Amino acid sequence: MVIGSHNSWSFRRARRWWLRPFQFVARCQRVDIRRQYDEYGVRCFDLRIRFDDNGQLQVAHGLMVYDISRDELEKDLAWIDSHKDCYVRVIHEARTANQHSPVSTNEFVRWCREAVSKYQGIEFWCGRNLYDWTYDYCFGRTEPVCEERYSSVCTPKLLDDWWPWLYARLNNKWNIKESQSMEPQPDILLMDYVNIR
Repeated sequence: MVIGSHNSWSFRRARRWWLRPFQFVARCQRVDIRRQYDEYGVRCFDLRIRFDDNGQLQVAHGLMVYDISRDELEKDLAWIDSHKDCYVRVIHEARTANQHSPVSTNEFVRWCREAVSKYQGIEFWCGRNLYDWTYDYCFGRTEPVCEERYSSVCTPKLLDDWWPWLYARLNNKWNIKESQSMEPQPDILLMDYVNIR
């Protein structure tokens, strides 16, 4: 079983200044991609992308759009690719009909095709959107078995997505132990704040 980081790029700063005071709600990781890999053993990264009406890529989590350029994202992916031992789950971060527009969906499909061709050392998977959880792109591979243990799937709706750090502090150690003892064991354990064990 490998450790995966939920919303792997959420350590980045919010692009819109007025959302920065609320980053704690959408932040699921505190350390950058290289530290996630080198120091905390992450071998699966969770990438949430969408495209605006002009076809510009955004790394996002709900309302939060992160301050990262397409070039910076590609550098991270090239670095991950160079190790030849990682998964990247790609989700179309389109939660509304407006976000799940034909422009965004077409750009998402184009981006996925290019990524698979360019980063052949990465096992890409998923390709679903968050609007209706259908596939916008099929990577054509058997998907790994993924156990998801993070605040938005494991806490009561009152706390849903509000306290990822607190959830990680209280549960990560136990979640790792429990997932390691599962039969059959999942391929990936996806969690918030991989630096908290």
